[in-house]
Amino acid sequence: WHFGNGFDSSFKRLGATLVSATAAIYKEAVANLLPTPTKSHYTFNLRDFARVIQGVMLVPASNLPEQNKVVRLWVHEVYRVFYDRLVDDNDREFLFGAIKQVTQEQFKLNTNTLFDHLISDKAQGLQDDDMRSLFFGDYMEPGAEPRIYDEVQDLTLLRETMEEYLSEYNQLSKTPMSLVMFRFAIEHVSRLARILKQPNGHALLVGIGGSGRQSVTKLAAAMSEYTMFRIELTKNYSYSDWR
Repeated sequence: WHFGNGFDSSFKRLGATLVSATAAIYKEAVANLLPTPTKSHYTFNLRDFARVIQGVMLVPASNLPEQNKVVRLWVHEVYRVFYDRLVDDNDREFLFGAIKQVTQEQFKLNTNTLFDHLISDKAQGLQDDDMRSLFFGDYMEPGAEPRIYDEVQDLTLLRETMEEYLSEYNQLSKTPMSLVMFRFAIEHVSRLARILKQPNGHALLVGIGGSGRQSVTKLAAAMSEYTMFRIELTKNYSYSDWR
C-alpha cells in the first residue's frame, strides 16, 4: 500500500518484490548466520524483516523518482539491519554475495550497474568494501523541516556537514568533543542517526573503552535534536533509580 500513495503506478508491483527479496535475505541469514559462543547475537527474527521494510518506507514519494533508487534504498536497509550485526569477514562476504544474488533474481538488476557510482575498481567490479559509500540519512540539511531521509552521494559534503554538526555541538555543550570525522566515525554516526529516526529504534554499541561509542552517540543525538539521558551507576544505585 505504501507505493500506492503518491508514487507512479509503475512502482506498485515493487511492493511485492521488496517483500519477497527481504524474505529471501532473512531466510539466508537464519539458515547460515547461526549463533555461536562468539556470535551469540546472531539471532534474527521477524522484527529484523519488518525493520528493512520500515526503513524503505522512510523515503517519501517525492524523493524516489526512479525504481533503481528504491532498490539501492532496500540494499542500504538490509545492510543496516543484517550486515551491521556481523563480526566476521567471512559472514560479511556471505551476506554481500546473498544480496547480489537476490538483487539479480528478484529485481532483475546487476549490482555492478546499480552501484556503478560506488565502484572503486572497475576491473574488479563491485566489492563489499565499496558498499561503505552507500549512505541514506535525514541529516544533510541542518534545520530542515521536515527532515527528509534520502540518499547521500556527495561524501565530501557529508563530511563537511558532520563537522558542522560537531562544531555546533561544541559551541553549545559544556563538555565539547575533540573528534576527527574520519570515515569510520561518519559511518557510525550515520547508522545511529538512522536508528534514532525509526520508531522504537535501539542499538547496542560494542567496543573497547575509548573507541568513541559515547562520542558518536552524543553527536548523533544532537543531530537528531534529541536530549541524551545517561544512567550513572553509584554504590547505592537501586531498582527505583533505574525506573
